[in-house]
Amino acid sequence: MKMRRLLSWTGLALCVVYLLLTAWLVHGAQTDADPKGTYILMALPITLQSAALDAIGAGSLVYGKPWSTAYAVLVPPTLLLLYAAGWLIERSARGR
Repeated sequence: MKMRRLLSWTGLALCVVYLLLTAWLVHGAQTDADPKGTYILMALPITLQSAALDAIGAGSLVYGKPWSTAYAVLVPPTLLLLYAAGWLIERSARGR
């Protein structure tokens, strides 16, 4: 019986792209002097995840919390979902 391959290069690539874009936006927010611009740049990487929390009634996990808490709550599950999506893409491409 063949062992299923759990390492997904596509999943890793999706995670790396997300982390690089997030780091770029956070860095841009730190260098921006405009408070509105800072808020928008900090919110962009976690907007969809926050909306998903609102949809299931768990939005209070991040509302009123510092950015670091919001990122700590939302980024790890996002990385897991991106990795799983990449794994599924590879698995379906192999026809298994």
